[in-house]
Amino acid sequence: MVSVFAIIAAWKDYLWPKLVLPNPAVQPLSVRLPDVASQTELDVFLAALAIATLIPIAMFLVFPSVFVRSAGLGGAVKG
Repeated sequence: MVSVFAIIAAWKDYLWPKLVLPNPAVQPLSVRLPDVASQTELDVFLAALAIATLIPIAMFLVFPSVFVRSAGLGGAVKG
């Protein structure tokens, strides 16, 4: 059941910016990646994937407490 909600959330995060921002110049990188994959060479696409992956990883390493608190794990244990 959790995987269904995760897929729906991921699809919503893709579809909403795609519908609201029809101009490709202002769309987020996660929305542009499927278009970039079909139009560019493999090395350019892999570089875009690396950039899209490194930014969230860097944010997690800099601000881990924010991610843990937002995931609901910050106060899950009472006592």
